[in-house]
Amino acid sequence: MKKMILLGLLILPLVITLVNAQEEICIYYFYGTGCPHCANVKPVLDDLEAKYSNIHIHRLEIYHNKTNYDLFNSYCSEYDIDRKGVPFVAIDKKYFMGDQPIIDNLENEVIRLTKEGGAECPIPESCEGIINGNQTNVSPSQKKITLPLIITAGLTDGVNPCAFSVLIFLVTYLLSIGSRKKIVIIGLSYIFAVYIAYFAAGMGLLTVIQLSGLTRIIYRLAAVVALVVGLFNLKDFFWYGKWFSFKIPEVSKGAIEKYTKMATLPSAVILGFLVSAFELPCTGGVYLAILGMLAEQSTRLAAVPYLLLYNLMFVLPLIVILLVVYFGIPPEKAEEWRKSKRKWMKLISGLLMIGLGIWMLLK
Repeated sequence: MKKMILLGLLILPLVITLVNAQEEICIYYFYGTGCPHCANVKPVLDDLEAKYSNIHIHRLEIYHNKTNYDLFNSYCSEYDIDRKGVPFVAIDKKYFMGDQPIIDNLENEVIRLTKEGGAECPIPESCEGIINGNQTNVSPSQKKITLPLIITAGLTDGVNPCAFSVLIFLVTYLLSIGSRKKIVIIGLSYIFAVYIAYFAAGMGLLTVIQLSGLTRIIYRLAAVVALVVGLFNLKDFFWYGKWFSFKIPEVSKGAIEKYTKMATLPSAVILGFLVSAFELPCTGGVYLAILGMLAEQSTRLAAVPYLLLYNLMFVLPLIVILLVVYFGIPPEKAEEWRKSKRKWMKLISGLLMIGLGIWMLLK
């Protein structure tokens, strides 16, 4: 009898542990730093943890943590969630998105699962890999954006007649009134302004896309836009200027000419920002496609190096043209070359954009 009691005392802790393990409810909470709706959910989760000893909440920040963001995307892909955003809670085989749905439903779900004796881990393949809130064992099925893709897309975006024409016009005017040193200073100021404007626009659009919760929808839309713009570029290879073409609007050319003829450092910066806005119809298709991919696959912080590189590739052809003129090639020759090759630039750009759009849709 004593042996049975002793054996029971030895087994009891193990039984209690097994029971508790079965009853434990694993909850994944995805949030973003600075998200006001996430701030509304935090005290609710804190209260639940204090109230129910059988729940375990994995808090995963996705705005600045690429691994957590990949995990969030993998979960949304698994459940075919198109409209996704934070705060987001996954529990058992359910999920709640938005502060009010979480506040209204999460505790009732915890009570129900407790009565039923526990719940499945919503992301079992990664649950063991989470240490101190950092997910470390996930194999997302996302397509990966690569450096060669960024470089190719940036160069494709930058090699277009719209971007070249304004710079050639600027250096032609500068040559008629000033020195080659002035050409370099003002030309580089103009190019730097274009770079900053495009980078800022990219970060702004990326933020809007991710905060909207419609990243996958916008990703698909961006793929379609790339296809449409690519087809129009192909049309321009055969019938340049006929019907509709993506080009700088005629109404903006007066403002461009005005700031070009000022030929000062401030005017060059203003001109760079103006041209960046005006030439978006020419160049926006590729950029939107890349932004759609970045919004779908990375955090904003992780996207910064990609955008810096993309925009460097975008302005690289402008830097080459500036250096060519500086080292003695007349801008008239550069303009003549631009006009003679623009339909081929349209062809290359169109084919690459169509390829990018199809790849995005198929993947």
